[in-house]
Amino acid sequence: MASQPSTSSTDKTTQQSLHFQKAITEKRKKEITDAIVEFIALDMRPINVVEGEGFKQLMKKMEPGYVLPKRSSISQALSLKYSDLQDQVSALIENSSALSLTTDIWTSLNMEAYMSVTCHFINQEWELCNFVLATKAMEVSHTGVHIAQLLGEVAESFAIPNYKRVAVVHDNASNMKLSTETLKKEPEKWGNVQGVFCSGHTLQLCINSALKQDRIRRTISAARNLVGHFKKSAKATIALKDKQKQQNVVEHSLTQDIATRWNSTCEMLDRLLEQRWPVTAVLSDPSITKKGDRTLDLSTEQWKLAQDLVEVLRPLITLTEVLSQEENVSLSSAVPMLFNLKKRHLSLEEEDETPAIREMKKTLITEIDNRWQLLTMEPKSIYLLSSALDQRFKHLKFLQNDMRNLVYTEVVHLAEHLHQQQAVPGEEKEQAAGGEEEPEAPPHKKRRQQEISMLMQSDEEEEEHNESSAAKEMEQYLKDTTKVQSGPLTWWKQNSDRYPKLAFAAKYCLCVPATSTPSERIFSKAGYIVNKTRSSLLPENVNKLVFLAHNMKKV
Repeated sequence: MASQPSTSSTDKTTQQSLHFQKAITEKRKKEITDAIVEFIALDMRPINVVEGEGFKQLMKKMEPGYVLPKRSSISQALSLKYSDLQDQVSALIENSSALSLTTDIWTSLNMEAYMSVTCHFINQEWELCNFVLATKAMEVSHTGVHIAQLLGEVAESFAIPNYKRVAVVHDNASNMKLSTETLKKEPEKWGNVQGVFCSGHTLQLCINSALKQDRIRRTISAARNLVGHFKKSAKATIALKDKQKQQNVVEHSLTQDIATRWNSTCEMLDRLLEQRWPVTAVLSDPSITKKGDRTLDLSTEQWKLAQDLVEVLRPLITLTEVLSQEENVSLSSAVPMLFNLKKRHLSLEEEDETPAIREMKKTLITEIDNRWQLLTMEPKSIYLLSSALDQRFKHLKFLQNDMRNLVYTEVVHLAEHLHQQQAVPGEEKEQAAGGEEEPEAPPHKKRRQQEISMLMQSDEEEEEHNESSAAKEMEQYLKDTTKVQSGPLTWWKQNSDRYPKLAFAAKYCLCVPATSTPSERIFSKAGYIVNKTRSSLLPENVNKLVFLAHNMKKV
C-alpha cells in the first residue's frame, strides 16, 4: 500500500499554492509598473528587458501575484511618464526669466546621427538648473540651416519665448557656427541670442596647434611608442612591476594617450615621468629587452621637454575642468582666467626655457587671442557682461578703462531693458485676469495725462525713481565690498533685493555655461541605448529614454 503524504506537508503545499495565487491590489500593480518604468529609464535599459526570462523569474519571486505587462504596455507607460515629466520641465522653464541652450551632434555605432539640446537657467532661489530637452535624430544633412531648424523646433516644443533665449553654446564646427548665424537673422523667434563657442573645444584647438611644433611632436611620438611597447609586452610589464618594487616607486601602470584628447597626452607624459627610472631599468636589462627595443628610451633632451610640457599643460587641464562644471556658474570665469593664464602662466620672461617651450607659449597666446577675440571683443559680449555681473570679477581689471566703462554701460542698458520686458507680460496677465481692458486714451489726452503726472510728481517720487535706476544700482554695486562666500549665485541671492534691476541682468548672463559639455555628456548614456543590440529602437524612444534618465531626479 502506497504511503500517504503527511497532513502537515499537504497543508504547507496548499498554503504555498494559495500564496502564489493571491491577487494584489490595483494600487500595488500600478506601483510595481511605475517602478519597472523608472528602472528602465534610470538605468537606460531597453524596453524589451521585460521579455527576458531572468526578469520574469525575478518578478515571479518578488511579487507572485503580479502579471508582467507586455512590452507595448511598458512602452505606453514610458510615454506617459515622458509626457508628465515634459510638462513639469516646461513649467519650470516658464517660471524662469532667461535661459541658454547647449547642443552637440553624435553618430552612433549604427551610423545614426543624433543632436542633443540642453537648457540652463537660474530659478527663483538662485539655483543653477539644467535639463535635457531633446535628443533628436538627424534624418537630413547636418547643415547649419537644418541645425537651426531643429533648435527652433525644440525651443517651440517647450514654449520658450524669444526674449528668454540668451545664448546657444556649441563647438567650433562650421555648421554649428552657421546655425547660430541663422538664428540671429530671426530676432522675432530668437531675440538677441548669441552664439558661444565651447571653451573646452576652443582650448583644445589652441593646444593642438601648439603641439604641432616638430620637437614637441617627435617627443610625444617617442613617448607613445615607449608606452606602446609595455602595453604589447607582458614580459616588459611584469618586469616593470618588479623594478617598481625594487626602486620603491608607486606601482602604477603606464597610460596610453588618445591622439584626439590633449589632456590624455599630458596624463601619459606625467605617468611616464613618474615611472622614468623603472622604465629605463627595464629597457637597459638585456635579459628582458631585445637590443633593438632599447632605443625606445627617450633621450635626455626629450625627458626634459616632456617635463616642461607637463608643467605647461597642467594648468590648462585645471582651466578646462573649471569651465566644464555643470552645477556652477562658468562663463563669467572664462575671460578673466584666460587673461590670467596669459599674464602669469604663459609669460615669456622665463630665461631658462627651452626654445620649443617658448615657441609653444607664443603659439598658445596667439591662438587664445584669435579664437576668443580677446583683443577685439565687443562690450556687449555675453562673456564680458557675465564677468561684470560676477562679484569676483566685477572690476574687470583685465580691460582698459574705456572698454571697462563701455561694458558697464551695456550692463545698465541690459538691466533696464530686461526690467521693462519682464514687466510687460505681467501687465498683460493682469489685464487678461481683469476682464475687458479699458479703452486706450486718444494720443492728445494721453500726452496731457503724462504732462500732468510729470508736473505733479513729488520730490520723494523723483528721488525714488532715481534711486531705483539701473545706473544708480551699478554705481553702488561697484562700490559694494561684500565678499563672495560661496560663489556668485549665493551672493546674488543675498543681495538681489538691493540691486533688483541688476538682478534681472545677472540671471540673464550667468545662466550661460562655458562649454557644450552638458550636451556631450548626454551621448555617454545615449550610446548605451543606441548600440548594436538595440538597433531596432525607434529614435522617438531614444529621445524619451534619455530625457527621462537625465531629468527624473531633478524634478
